[in-house]
Amino acid sequence: MRSVEGTGSVERTAADRDVATAVAPGPAVADGPAAPVAAGSSGAPGEDDLGRHIREARVQRGLTLEALARATGLSRSYLSNVEHNKNSPTISTLRTILDALGVTLSQLFRTVEGERPAVTRPDQRVVIARTGNDDVRYELLNPNPLGRLESMIMEVAPGATSGGHPHTHAGEEVGLILSGELDYWVDGVHYALREGDAVSFDATRPHRYANPGTVPSVSVWTVTPPSF
Repeated sequence: MRSVEGTGSVERTAADRDVATAVAPGPAVADGPAAPVAAGSSGAPGEDDLGRHIREARVQRGLTLEALARATGLSRSYLSNVEHNKNSPTISTLRTILDALGVTLSQLFRTVEGERPAVTRPDQRVVIARTGNDDVRYELLNPNPLGRLESMIMEVAPGATSGGHPHTHAGEEVGLILSGELDYWVDGVHYALREGDAVSFDATRPHRYANPGTVPSVSVWTVTPPSF
């Protein structure tokens, strides 16, 4: 999934307001966001972390850091810090890296091998949390690298947004608002979505969202083909 806005070559630090971190479901840590780990892992430092999976995918594809930097428009030093979990990419930047590697998030974590399971338990989900003043959390409901569609729960904190610029990607999206409210823009047209409302659109059309309410917005989304 690509952002319409170019990522440029400006380095981002872990102090950026919007940070994407792959985490395992579990109780919140009082002194900060959880360390990046794949859902279902032990959560021990250095195990099943986002940076390690990115590095493994890059090496498997025979890409150097310089080649990945050229493909993403990000600096070599920034990507090196991401791979060593010194920097956490924004969700938009994570999508750019995944696109350059030619993988979805589910494929990156290889959460499912062999046959597709009929059931995904809560502790088997891949979770992406964007922490900071704008909090957005995604839980993949079918983290299957072999699947042809992707479903997720999205929770958007009050006042949080998808970012200042719309996104585009191949395929289609369908969303259902489970609770709260969500402002959605598709091709610049605004839709005020409330509990029970559904929205569907061609994802090649620029789209973005924001939570204008005072409570979290919770919705379920299906995307085909998988793009996260």
